[in-house]
Amino acid sequence: MGLHVAQMTSQAAMAQCFDAVTVNAARVLGLQGYGLDVGCDASFVLLQARSPAEAIRLRATRLLVVRRGQVLARTPPATATLQLPGRPAQLDWTLRR
Repeated sequence: MGLHVAQMTSQAAMAQCFDAVTVNAARVLGLQGYGLDVGCDASFVLLQARSPAEAIRLRATRLLVVRRGQVLARTPPATATLQLPGRPAQLDWTLRR
């Protein structure tokens, strides 16, 4: 909703907002060893999305939460099933490119 109110609805603007609460937040807090490079803590959240815009648009499921290389939480991928005769059983809301 904040993106909509701020009129930040382009793919680039959504990516900037996503970075603001992930990568840039760690920089502002002065966290050392943040990221997935060699020697870093390997703390991350894996989302069921193909892009930052998709993660925001779909409110993506957290598939995996890892802190310092240890898995803290694991969630099965979200699925939707269409209940109409003759239609595909499983729906995928992610964008195809």
